[in-house]
Amino acid sequence: MVWDGYPAKKLEERGERRRKIFEESKGKVAGSYDVVIIGGGVVGTAIARELSRYQLRTALLEKAPDVATGATKANNGMIHAGVEPPRGTLKRKLNVKGCRMYERWAHELNFKYRRVGSLWLITPRTLEKFRRFLPGPLYALMLKYVLPYVVVLKGFINGVRGLRVVRGRKIFEMEPHAARDALAAVYVPWTGIVDPYEVAIALAENAAANGVDIYTSTEVVGFLKEGDAVKGVVTNRGTFLCKYVVNAAGVYADEIAEMAGSLEYTIHPRKGVIVLFHQSTGSYVRHCLAEIILPPPPRTKGGGINPTVHGNVMWGPTAVEVQDKEDVSVDPEEVQLVLTKYSTILSGFPKDRVIRYFAGVRAATFTEDFVIRPAKWVRNLLHVAGIQSPGLASAPAIAEYAVQKLKGMGLELREKPDFNPFRVPMPSLREMELEELKELIGRDPKWGHVVCECEAVTEAEIVEAVRRGARTVDAVKRRTRAGMGECQGARCLIKVAVILSRELGVPLSEVLKEEAPLFDGYVRGEAW
Repeated sequence: MVWDGYPAKKLEERGERRRKIFEESKGKVAGSYDVVIIGGGVVGTAIARELSRYQLRTALLEKAPDVATGATKANNGMIHAGVEPPRGTLKRKLNVKGCRMYERWAHELNFKYRRVGSLWLITPRTLEKFRRFLPGPLYALMLKYVLPYVVVLKGFINGVRGLRVVRGRKIFEMEPHAARDALAAVYVPWTGIVDPYEVAIALAENAAANGVDIYTSTEVVGFLKEGDAVKGVVTNRGTFLCKYVVNAAGVYADEIAEMAGSLEYTIHPRKGVIVLFHQSTGSYVRHCLAEIILPPPPRTKGGGINPTVHGNVMWGPTAVEVQDKEDVSVDPEEVQLVLTKYSTILSGFPKDRVIRYFAGVRAATFTEDFVIRPAKWVRNLLHVAGIQSPGLASAPAIAEYAVQKLKGMGLELREKPDFNPFRVPMPSLREMELEELKELIGRDPKWGHVVCECEAVTEAEIVEAVRRGARTVDAVKRRTRAGMGECQGARCLIKVAVILSRELGVPLSEVLKEEAPLFDGYVRGEAW
């Protein structure tokens, strides 16, 4: 595919930098493993956790300073039920199974999960493109009595049970602020919501507790091969010798595949913009809300409005093809597009309560399906690519499926007798009883020092986040919510940076926000 104005110079510079690091690092052995996983998103961490059940030496390599920094941190956190994916696709199979597994995952890994269900509205706009073929009464009949059951039937065929048709007053009993022109709706009870980055962090922590070595700030730049097999993954840290490689590198999966010598697909980046609203809007939405529009958009399930596990409301995402895999920019027109598009499904919503907007980049392939299979030309490489929505919902099933593929490739799986599936959650002031808090303050005064007032995050929680692996301001934010409130870090960001500087033993000027320093230049009081 030829893009007009594609950032060729950026790609050339990236390739040249990788070649230089490869020559410097290929002779240094950083470790020896049975399996090396490339990519620390929700899929990579899920596979790492699944492999930690077995007597294997497993490493996960993530080029960013933290897990969950790509598409995993920038989606709406919806656990789709599996109604939308076409029958016969891997998406359909793994989405339906993965959705059912979240209850157990949430119990074992102690992350927030709510099965809120979704309400798909059918309005006069639903079949607008076909309206000229249907006389007025027939159009209303089709919308109210035929189409809802077609959707229910599609869900049944896909293996999703429990869908039901809702009409009239019942719609507004379930969702008081739903579009007043809704003629009918389909209720999907299996839909859930999570914090996607909390899920990935929980998976990574549990995998590490069960023996997986997780290397952040570790960029893959090439491979050492013997014949048609990879014998080592070369990174900026050195070479990781291995028997098997799992390519779960998200938007970079095709580049990793090409470096390994088995380019079988291409990833074309697809940006999605999401608008986040203040927690005071949480009472406006009870379910994940969407409007059915047919024919459906070719590249997305359409987005919608959904609550979050912390009481905020999200609108979006959009779906726009972009040239750059790192293009997470958001311009005013994109925000306005979201606000205009979804205003039709929710009446009276206070759109002025926006506190943040952001974008993520989906790893789409031209088949629009997951690619989970052994490489054709590298016998010990497993592709786990093209994992776009509903990848989050499918992650538990993807992990099991990928591990069984590795077994089929020859990996010996012997269960670990001391595998512990449970994770102790991050302590949180917001969820504590007063007596428990008093006791903690008595033992550690940091529990009495509130750093983030909007989200009630204490210094003790930030220190605990660092102990658990946070090395940047945003890594602390994802673990504690410091900076996620109404002021979006205006009052606490510097305080968090000071604590990070102290706990990590680095100058304040070297503290990272995500992958770049928080400060541009010198900080007063530090030596030049």
